[in-house]
Amino acid sequence: MTLGQRIKEIRMEYSLSQEEFAEKLGTTRQTVSRWELDQTYPEIEKIVLISKLFSVTTDSILKDGISTFDSELGYFTCGVYRGALCEIAETEKFALVFYCSSDKNVLGAKLYKGYEEKKYLVAVCERNMLAEKTEYAYLPQNSGTDNAVANSERLTKMLSEVYDSSLKKSMRRLESFAVDHSGAPLPSVKEVGIPKCLSLWRMSDGYFATHDRLHFFLCTGKTEYIFSVEPENMNIYCGASYNIVFDLGLFSGGQFFRIRNYKDNSEKWCSFTCDFSYEAGEINIPTDQCELGKCIQTSRGLMWCVKRYTDDEIVLQGCGDDEYTYRREDKRTERFSFL
Repeated sequence: MTLGQRIKEIRMEYSLSQEEFAEKLGTTRQTVSRWELDQTYPEIEKIVLISKLFSVTTDSILKDGISTFDSELGYFTCGVYRGALCEIAETEKFALVFYCSSDKNVLGAKLYKGYEEKKYLVAVCERNMLAEKTEYAYLPQNSGTDNAVANSERLTKMLSEVYDSSLKKSMRRLESFAVDHSGAPLPSVKEVGIPKCLSLWRMSDGYFATHDRLHFFLCTGKTEYIFSVEPENMNIYCGASYNIVFDLGLFSGGQFFRIRNYKDNSEKWCSFTCDFSYEAGEINIPTDQCELGKCIQTSRGLMWCVKRYTDDEIVLQGCGDDEYTYRREDKRTERFSFL
């Protein structure tokens, strides 16, 4: 978050217009606008005044907006980065790293948690294709490494390692997006329609970790990432795919990373793949084949069509008994917007 974004966040918390905010600070609306756009920065006297008037510490203003002054790294930008053997999806609070060995005999996933460049490993999963072995280790929320949930001592020792943000410097950036700090409510189906809501409602991430289950998901609007572990059944799913919105649902344009482990892997949907050269490209979605309430397999991919919806909920029909439910007011760790 930049200093301008932090100032805007404070203003929005009090439901003030830029003009009203400026009046309280003895300045102009144009000046406040320039602050919020990070075109200029307030004098220290104004920062102290904001602190007093709005009951926030100067530390919270400056520390939460510290990326404004980071001359070496510049502004922190959420994004997706790709190399020949690795893909990183990074937000303000998380970094998800999918990777493989050069011979693709080892597939791995790491989840880091923290703030901007300062993040620490909270979960790791690796699949050894030759040994036919899947290992994992993760930390339940608010727990130390002594309480790790794991089936591997080797991976447990990796927990809490520091995220190496320099990895992405040699990688190609595929996407850029921003965390939405506005707090504005998301639109309803009545206001903007099903396709727009599917795009906006999905652009977020969510994280929780207990002894029974770890689940993290991230959707940039174009790409969806999942890191999920249920220890009791050795139910593991780490995946990355292009899921594209169309008028009647979502079209799966391709899954390029997958660790899908369940018990003894006898289920047909247990599989493992890695292809960081894959690109969704311009996909012609065969919408003429879509039927409401159906999951349809086409030569180009899967279509999950709308099964039912209200102003605040959209349910898509998955394959078999699966349903994919998206709600306007679901609580998320972070919500995103396009840059």
